[in-house]
Amino acid sequence: MEILTYDDIVGGGTVVQLITLLKIGGVLQVQANWDTKWYQLVMLASTGTSRMGPSTISATNGIPIGTPNNGQFAPPIAFATDRYDFRNVYVLIKTGDTLSVSRAT
Repeated sequence: MEILTYDDIVGGGTVVQLITLLKIGGVLQVQANWDTKWYQLVMLASTGTSRMGPSTISATNGIPIGTPNNGQFAPPIAFATDRYDFRNVYVLIKTGDTLSVSRAT
């Protein structure tokens, strides 16, 4: 398993597919396969309630990730054939909030 960490993401207040924000050293990470064994999203700075979930999230719908040093953790998947499809994770990061993302392949 390989652990990947990404540049911190500063929010813009809109719903965005998370993989379109993932950069390493300022370079957007483009991959054909986004299968993931686990992932973690942690708020580093927060002025409100940011959220994560499917493409239908909004300011009042989705899993809250909105306080500093609070986040969401997707438990590791033990079976070799099972994975999270990271393309299906969307975020609504409030303007000025900062999110840290890591995952394992």
